[in-house]
Amino acid sequence: MNENKPKFSFWDKLKKIKHIEIYIAVIFIAILLLIYLSNFSNKTSSSGGKTTVNELSITGYVQSLEDNLEEILSNIGGVSNVKVMITLDMSATTISDQQITLDTMPPIKGVLVTASGVEDVGVKIKVLHAIEAVIDVTNGNIQILSNK
Repeated sequence: MNENKPKFSFWDKLKKIKHIEIYIAVIFIAILLLIYLSNFSNKTSSSGGKTTVNELSITGYVQSLEDNLEEILSNIGGVSNVKVMITLDMSATTISDQQITLDTMPPIKGVLVTASGVEDVGVKIKVLHAIEAVIDVTNGNIQILSNK
């Protein structure tokens, strides 16, 4: 009845290693470091992605406002070739950990409109009132210029 048992079990071999706690601690730290670095590299690329997503959503928001305002202003009698530029107040954003966090879309800071036909003061006032009605911006932050 000769059993083929190893002389030492795995645990017995581990117990005989001197300073096993140090080896375990080093392995544990190495694993934690690898996990941290993999998360860091993911955060770096994903924070870039998140920033891009936020920038895209901000850009999409502004583009949508500009397109809608261009369409509305083009329908005013005597106005044509309308181009609109809207700027946002980005001081309302919070930047942390290299990523932009938005609770709501930033407020509109200013509006620039170039159009044909706004040389006429009456048409220019109609355009100004239309912008004020559509976007909550004071008329001091609205510029309407003629494009020739």
